Amino acid sequence: MAERAVRHVRKFLGTRLRTLRKQRLLSQERLGERAGLSGKFIGEVERGEKSISIDSLYRVAVALEVPLRDLTDVRDRASVPNEEAEKIFALISGRRRTEDLRRAYDVLRAMFSRAG
Repeated sequence: MAERAVRHVRKFLGTRLRTLRKQRLLSQERLGERAGLSGKFIGEVERGEKSISIDSLYRVAVALEVPLRDLTDVRDRASVPNEEAEKIFALISGRRRTEDLRRAYDVLRAMFSRAG
């Protein structure tokens, strides 16, 4: 039971880390450089394959310019989007014209108002 909980926390932390990194348009390699870690290690943490020390986690938080609690509060599940929401965010987070973003918003709003 405890090992499963540890894996869950690792996966949650990795998802949160990936989301924050992508929001800041950083590659794993670039975040690793900023935090004094390897990009490979950042990827392993994001996938939940490796544990990260509190010292390294603090350096990652500083590199992301977020409070450490933004990475570690496993109770706050609402701030970690699911994989599909993450894909939508990644699609629109690049440089887009305002009218294209408005059109995308209108399409999504129409889809979700019909679903409700």
